[in-house]
Amino acid sequence: MDDGVDSFWVETINGQVQNQNPITRKKRKYRKHKKEYDGWGSTSLIRFLQSIGRDTTDKIPQSEVTDIINDYVKQNGLTHPTKKKRVVCDSRLQLLFGRKTIGRLKVSDLLEAHFAENCEKSDDDIFYNSDDDDDNEFGMCETPKSANTERKSQPKKPALAKPKSCFAAVIPFNIKLVYLRRGLVQELLKDPETFESKVVGGFIRIKCDPKDYLQKNSHQLLQVTGVKKGSETNGGILLQASGFFKDININMLSDDNFSEEECKDLQQRVKDGLLKKPMIVDIEQTARVLHEDMTKHWLARELAILQNQIDRANEKGWRREYPFLIFVL
Repeated sequence: MDDGVDSFWVETINGQVQNQNPITRKKRKYRKHKKEYDGWGSTSLIRFLQSIGRDTTDKIPQSEVTDIINDYVKQNGLTHPTKKKRVVCDSRLQLLFGRKTIGRLKVSDLLEAHFAENCEKSDDDIFYNSDDDDDNEFGMCETPKSANTERKSQPKKPALAKPKSCFAAVIPFNIKLVYLRRGLVQELLKDPETFESKVVGGFIRIKCDPKDYLQKNSHQLLQVTGVKKGSETNGGILLQASGFFKDININMLSDDNFSEEECKDLQQRVKDGLLKKPMIVDIEQTARVLHEDMTKHWLARELAILQNQIDRANEKGWRREYPFLIFVL
């Protein structure tokens, strides 16, 4: 919104639209934009840090990002010429904060909404249950509330669509998108160059330790975090999983469907902090990489099952037509 141009902002009070003249208001109203997250931070924050040569592979603490921006302001001489407590945003900072000027002491507060860990949770937990809206493939949470929005006494119109969340819901539908059966993993092994990039981030199913009396299910779901080569004794490729201290041989993987109880057990371990919360961006990326291979593997399985049923039907028909031939043979 350019200075000097007459404008107004609209608010609903008791169901009626109220127009407020910009001359009478004390502070300019900024439109809140929904943020999308790329891993641990918002897309705009990640792009800003990368544009100044910072590595964003690992999470950078909020306090450190604040220092980085303050150093950036000093190096580029962005302090307001007359108001020393304000910063004149260049093109990079405008893309990050969406403002022409910001308070120098407010940098840390403005950064809070750019961290995925500050994503506002729902009433009980950020995870959606299986009875949520069918259109939502992944769990969602609102972007963090700022102090200004909390001080507003009058309600605004409800948003038509929920913003994209940072965390994925641990529900059967989502897990199936990245579920790795033993047969599928064995097929992926045929291309060693792409094997690790396809299995890391997916979920596998293995038998539980029979000595673990706390485990109610016979199997458990684990998320693959790494791949390593086996020793001469066991050979082959071993998988590493989150919250599981032993390396996993591919022969240990289940080739069957997982149960709803096993998925609930996985969800509980995530809620208890025993496992890392899956990020939507990671689940989406893994699902895209696996989609073609999973489809081919599913078709092969279905064709094999169909052929088996045809053979059984033919055998039953043959026995019915020649009931005594089996004894002669």
